[in-house]
Amino acid sequence: MRKLFLFTFLTVLVSVSSLYAQSGKDLEKLITTIIEKNKKGHSKENVDQMMEYFRADAIINISRISVDNKRYHNVLRKGDYRAIFVNQYNQNVHRESEVEFHSTKLQGGVGVCVFSLKYTLLADGNGKVLSKGTEYITATFLAKEGKWYILELNITDIEEEQFQGKCTCEVYSNPNTGSVIAKVGAPKGDRFQSENHNIYSRNIKGETFYMVKGVIFQWYNKKEVWTVDSSYKKVEKIGKASNKNEATKILMMYTYKDECSDMQMIF
Repeated sequence: MRKLFLFTFLTVLVSVSSLYAQSGKDLEKLITTIIEKNKKGHSKENVDQMMEYFRADAIINISRISVDNKRYHNVLRKGDYRAIFVNQYNQNVHRESEVEFHSTKLQGGVGVCVFSLKYTLLADGNGKVLSKGTEYITATFLAKEGKWYILELNITDIEEEQFQGKCTCEVYSNPNTGSVIAKVGAPKGDRFQSENHNIYSRNIKGETFYMVKGVIFQWYNKKEVWTVDSSYKKVEKIGKASNKNEATKILMMYTYKDECSDMQMIF
């Protein structure tokens, strides 16, 4: 009887171990599936399908170092993490990623996988590359009813290149000469670069005109900002401005429309 019990116990133990071992081999496949969902994340449905692999109590720790060496750290819950991908979808942006697995460890119903993702962030409309980098990830899984679910993600995101992002613009005015200089910090691939620009202004028949880098702007009726041609004929309305600071931001954002998704103004 004792031998029968021992044999039965060992049989169950081997069966359970084999189940988790087999499931353990599937961890990398599961991670690849999640990554593919992110690649194809052009719908909220794909985002929701991706989040089904996360436990309700999942925790995501993200440490990020940007091209300009600024450091960010966030601790997110499942809903917060989902919001990142929904926002990505709403901004018509998606990621292309290449995964490299480094190690996978199993112990009972717990699985830990260490891998890295080389990613490229792309604009859907024109395919423009917005940024590139590598994420180093440790994922902890728990098994439930024969399936693996993410319990925790620890992500270190090192941005290697940035081609569009949040810029800064410091505006300096000389009250004696009337000259205005804008110092703009903008992403230039593997670095942030500062450039100085003169903002020329003049008044013609009660209307205010500006010129930056050879482009002429009109602050029409002190309400709207337009680009104009060499004969001062309005060409394109680029924004609304109720004061000089707002007008300055609009024309500098236009000047850096390829590099800046937003611009922090410092007057």
